[in-house]
Amino acid sequence: MIRILLMFILVEAWLVSQPGFTVAQKVVDQKTRFRFAQMHLGFDGQYIPPIRSGYLSATGEQRPFTVPGTYHPRFTIGATHFWGLVDLYVSFPLTSLGPKVPEVQEYNVSTNVTTGARVHPLQLRYHRLNPYVGASWATLAYNQRINEQLAGTTFTKDVITLEGGLSWLAGPHWFELGVQYLPSRELTYATSRQTSAPVRFPAFTVQLAYKFLLDVTRPLEKDNKDSFGQYLRERRQLSGFHLDVGPSAAFTLPRSEYNTRNRPYLNNPPGNKAFLDLSAGYYFYKPDFDIRLAHRYIVADHTAYGLTQEFARRSISLEAYKYLLDYHGFVPFLGLSLSREQLSVREVDEGASVTNQRELRYTPGLVFGWDIRPVRYESIILRTNLRYSPFLKTQVNGQSISFQQLEFNFIQAVVYPQRLLASRRYRKL
Repeated sequence: MIRILLMFILVEAWLVSQPGFTVAQKVVDQKTRFRFAQMHLGFDGQYIPPIRSGYLSATGEQRPFTVPGTYHPRFTIGATHFWGLVDLYVSFPLTSLGPKVPEVQEYNVSTNVTTGARVHPLQLRYHRLNPYVGASWATLAYNQRINEQLAGTTFTKDVITLEGGLSWLAGPHWFELGVQYLPSRELTYATSRQTSAPVRFPAFTVQLAYKFLLDVTRPLEKDNKDSFGQYLRERRQLSGFHLDVGPSAAFTLPRSEYNTRNRPYLNNPPGNKAFLDLSAGYYFYKPDFDIRLAHRYIVADHTAYGLTQEFARRSISLEAYKYLLDYHGFVPFLGLSLSREQLSVREVDEGASVTNQRELRYTPGLVFGWDIRPVRYESIILRTNLRYSPFLKTQVNGQSISFQQLEFNFIQAVVYPQRLLASRRYRKL
């Protein structure tokens, strides 16, 4: 996780060094297409109050205990849309800090990767309190280790949280204090291969955040974009290749029949690790159409009570999509994909390999998302990708294992090398 975030931060740092980037505009209510969206990067600290859990004692009894409140530093990346009215973001956990508990050797509590949308009903303004309300898709996550024999895996539950809070903006600096309400907050945790206990999260969590606003589009207001567009048109460079990179998350939607029947003490569906979404493609200017080749390696692995299980998916997909409309630089797209999927299932039980299966499949899928694109011939743009593979699964011993995943790549940097070089030549004229 941290390696992926560091790599993406380095890419973003390079983008920030480009001439088009600047700190956020001082006026966010001028409704031009160049001010439609602003990106932000930052960190937040989330406090999760005590939760209730249970464990299996040395005498074989189920006993309750309380996990104390924990603090969670997180990395957040997002963008405001609709001139500061809506904030879309994704937040990645970095670590978990909490006191020791005598009942267990180790424990971990988290809301995992969180994706959300916040609405500022009064629209964002500088140097005043800005209220917001919103909702997010979070994953409650919990694991515990009593001893070597009773070491469980992380169990997760996808939930919708409701949010509210206040923010304060001063120049590019964005401070935020908020609360999250968890309407659904209970999951069942396997305390051994045969037993389980309820885990109950608190109703509310608290968050304090600092974010730094960046703007790739506002400086373009001063540029003669029509002139640069004509420069590209004369050289037949309006269409062109692009390279794309960004952090992504995947959510496996249905449960796997195999784990339900044979591995009830494992998380089902399993939680997937964050990964890099890498792609290269070609944009066709006149039909406003794109085709690309994308690579993702998605892994879900866990160990519980002597068993280690890994589900891995290496996907190389050919994707074609059409841009649907252009609303002040907000440009959604929709398309189809055909992907080559290398699926693998591995299990090791008490040191002995019990499952080692690979399968190659080809499957169709859906791809959709949007670009922040003030003009159609920018050298660098920001993109949001979502993918869904509705038919992707494999079988072990005649029982299905689901790889039907909703992928969410919130912010991807899209670079057009030919346009970047042409822009530098154009500026020298």
